[in-house]
Amino acid sequence: MSVRFISRLALAALGMSSAIAMASSIELSAPAVRATPPGAPTSGGYVTLINHSDQERFLVAAESNVANKVEIHLSEMQGDTMKMYQVDQVVIPAHGDAQLKPGGYHIMFMGLKQPLKAGDSVALTLVMKNGERIKLSAPVLSPDEMAAYAPGSMSMHHMNHGDMDHSKMNHDKMDHQGHGDMADKKHH
Repeated sequence: MSVRFISRLALAALGMSSAIAMASSIELSAPAVRATPPGAPTSGGYVTLINHSDQERFLVAAESNVANKVEIHLSEMQGDTMKMYQVDQVVIPAHGDAQLKPGGYHIMFMGLKQPLKAGDSVALTLVMKNGERIKLSAPVLSPDEMAAYAPGSMSMHHMNHGDMDHSKMNHDKMDHQGHGDMADKKHH
């Protein structure tokens, strides 16, 4: 992990921790957004939400001006196919946490207005079911930094998507629906 990456995460956490700790029972940890090549229409955002209250909390939306549409999605294996769906909410258990991470719940940025470059940051607002709005700034991570990104115990060292030879993949086994119009399909 590079010193620059650790420094950016530390600065983001320092900037967020004091403001959020005073305003909310939700603490945010390890925010990140995946960098994109020019012309890429989508990206993913990740963060761990830690609930310090005695009540379940519910993340119901995310907002950002970097994309035309921002939604909360879930990626999951169904048989031998990875599927992605928009979800209505993510439950953050009382005195527990919810991880938005690659391969699980995540924030989906669709219709990017410009490429997201490593070293930049993305301003986000997380919207809770009770109407609370939690603002944060997430660092944009390069493919190498994303490979090392591991909220909680998750590691992505085995996934180097940029080096995959897509010409030899059996795309018939993939559900690409999540990268198109999600208005007609929701998963609860």
